[in-house]
This record gives sequence, structure tokens and C-alpha cells, in this order.
Amino acid sequence: MRILSLDLEQFRNYNRQTIAFGDSDIQLFVGQNGSGKTNLLEALSILSLTQSCRGKEEQDMVEWEKSHYRLTATVRSDSGEMSKLEVVSEVAPRRRKAFFINDIRSPTASMVGFLPTVTFLPQDLLLFSGAPAERRRFLDELLSQVSPQYYESLSQYQKILQQRNALLKRIAAGNDRASVLDIWDRELAVKASTITLARLELIAALNVSFLEEVRSLGEIWNDAVLRYERKTQSHTVQEMQTELMQILLTNRDRDILLQSTSAGPHREDWQVFRDNRSIPSFASRGQERVAILALLLLQVSYLELRRGEKPVILLDDAFSELDDEHQQFLLQTFLGHQVIMTATRVPENAEGAGVFFVQSGSVINPFIR
Repeated sequence: MRILSLDLEQFRNYNRQTIAFGDSDIQLFVGQNGSGKTNLLEALSILSLTQSCRGKEEQDMVEWEKSHYRLTATVRSDSGEMSKLEVVSEVAPRRRKAFFINDIRSPTASMVGFLPTVTFLPQDLLLFSGAPAERRRFLDELLSQVSPQYYESLSQYQKILQQRNALLKRIAAGNDRASVLDIWDRELAVKASTITLARLELIAALNVSFLEEVRSLGEIWNDAVLRYERKTQSHTVQEMQTELMQILLTNRDRDILLQSTSAGPHREDWQVFRDNRSIPSFASRGQERVAILALLLLQVSYLELRRGEKPVILLDDAFSELDDEHQQFLLQTFLGHQVIMTATRVPENAEGAGVFFVQSGSVINPFIR
């Protein structure tokens, strides 16, 4: 997949901006911190995933004192098919968001992953030592881009979870009966089993090549494995549903006391282990970085395999976080992919890149380095 053009309207610090991408594999946006470079990658992530890669709320992304933003991109598939993608988000007078593919309003599940992307942000270097929610999001974003069914199950699960937690609060306040939870436990377990099994399958797929990728990046590890952590043990949909319902019933009094659901995909986690030790317990910063890069490479391979399309790779200030050897390795590995990068200066090893200069929300036309 290739992005040919991007139009921004009232998005972040861009009032109106049109960017025409050239034919170079590497498109580099150069500017000082705060100039708006990362905002461009964020816009592309919204067109790909329907939400910010930085986890920001809609009102944070609308230009100051404006009521909406609009993002439009023209993309070309690897087979040469042209498509137009558009996202319109309104925050006033009421909140609403719409997605369009070739000017036809489309459901969120159809929009997610139509433009496949893999994103690297500086905060991703904290993936292993950070909050479990970020590791769950890593899996969810990858799976949502290859399976509309997964995205729908995840969305429905989150709604059921909110309703169950609201019911727990009413029960704790004496305004409802605990037995009413039975139906919600059943609904939650149905969606949860689909989500957990898909995550387990993804972890298994990543494990096939993870150690090989780590070694290709210079680390001599005897073993390295991703492990998924959950309260259930089953590996079939029906058995997992039954098991989770029993766990929720056992934890019911505790859930009512805490007014929160204690088991399910929203509580699950995963981690990288070497010699039965998780990465945060032993790895140096450099080793963690290598493991992150290995996962970046595996995301690209996984999306290309499952989608039949080369994903667009979005790298935010990656070269300031990597040494020269790893910079060159990534660029060589991503040959043939469109790589859209940000940097505070033009790197030495970005030969042939289309270079754009960003100044206070304005992008100056590119030149080929």
C-alpha cells in the first residue's frame, strides 16, 4: 500500500495542509520539536485505525477554537487500485465521527486496516516496562487490521464490560440484585473467548520467528518467547466461555465490593521471556530496544502475510533512538515499503528520501536527498 496524498483540515496545528508524497520509499518530515511532525503521523494513524496512535481524545486533535477536523488520503494498493479515505470528527455542537471509503460512508470495522500501518513511537520503547494496557493495545491494533470480526468483538466486549461495571455499582449501592449479573456474565464470556483465542493465535504466530529476528539484530540469545498471561486455561471457545463464567461467579462478591470486573481480556497481559525471566527483570535498555525492533519487524511481516498488502511504516523520531547499525538494518529490511518518518535533522543514511520541512504547522514541498 502507498499513500499518495494527505489533506488536513483543522487538525492539531494545521488549518489547511495538502501533502503530495513522491515516489521515494522513504518520506522524511524534518523540523524542530513542537513544529507538528508527529501530528502528521497521528493523522495517518487515524485514517488507518480510526483513532489516535497517541491515545488522545477527539477534542485534543481539533484545531484550537474549531468544531471539527477532516482528514483525507489518496492511497494505492500493491495491485494498483486507487482509493480515497476520509475521516470527519465533530466535537461541537455534538460529538460524532464518520468514515468514508471512496466517498461512501463506511462502518468503523471496514475502515480499520483498509490502509494497513505499523507505527513506532518513542514511548513504544517502554512497552515491556509500561502498563499492561499498552501491551494489550499492541495486540488489538494488529488483530483489528486483519480481522473486522475481531474489531467488532472487541468493541462489543468493551460495551458489555461498561454495562457490567455500571451494574456492579448499582448492586453495591443496593439498587439491584446480584443475580442480574448472570446474563451479563454470559454475554461477556462469549465475546471474551473470541478475543482471548485470537490473541493466543497471534502470540503463537509471532513466536515462530521472534527469536530469529532478535538474533538478526545482534543479540545472541539461547531462547526468547512471548507468553500470554490469563486466568483461564482452556483453548476452545465453548470451554473458555464456561471457565470464564465460573471465574466471574467465584469473584462476584469481590467484583461487587470493588465495583469492577476482575477477569477477562481487559485484565490479561503478555510479556517476553528469556530463560524463564521476563524482559523487565533482566534486560538492559539496549536489549529491550532490540526486542521492540524485532516485534516491529514481525508486525510488518504479519500484516503483509495476512492482508496481502505491504503496510505503510510510520516511524516517529526513530533515528534519534537507534544507533547507526540498527538504523541501516531497518532501512534495508523495509526496502519496497513506504516508510514515513520524522526527525529533527536529515539523517546521513537517508539517501533517496523525499524530504519535507515542517515549520509551525506548515509543510514545505519536498526535495529528493
